[in-house]
Amino acid sequence: MTTHQIEQLYVEGIINDDTLTDILHQWAVVPLLYDDGHEIKVEDYFNHLEHSLGVEAYAAAQSLYELSVQASRRFAEPDVYEVLQDCISLQEDLWMTNVLTLGDWIYWMEQAAQGQLNLPVVDFHSLFEDLPEGYMIQDFHDDLLFMLEQEDHPKYQEALQQQQSLYHQLGVSAS
Repeated sequence: MTTHQIEQLYVEGIINDDTLTDILHQWAVVPLLYDDGHEIKVEDYFNHLEHSLGVEAYAAAQSLYELSVQASRRFAEPDVYEVLQDCISLQEDLWMTNVLTLGDWIYWMEQAAQGQLNLPVVDFHSLFEDLPEGYMIQDFHDDLLFMLEQEDHPKYQEALQQQQSLYHQLGVSAS
């Protein structure tokens, strides 16, 4: 895997922490503005940025946003698109907590956009019986974290396995 342009610009100091966070936040939240992946456009991401971008940063952000648009088209139907939205939102959280590297996140999105991976498949009911309507991957992740805070929980080991599987499906590299 090669370093993406946005990573390189960050390392070189051309993009600072706030700008990088803004670019990536839009990458994660703009898809939430749509019910399906048919209408989203690269311009939609730029319209929500809080920071102005120089030429190099703009080009790097554009390449990220193009990946997201491609993935959105691939997973355009509402039910599947909802899973994509949930994945990207959770990936932002995992990136912010240093669980997911930027490089791994970008690689995952490239693979999704190119049709080289499927969205995560999670067995919610392996750990939980009655789930509220609309229960999604991010809810499952939050519940896993809660269970994993309790080492004496009877389903601790299964929760740990489910978390590892989920992280793998979201692009988290084993460390």
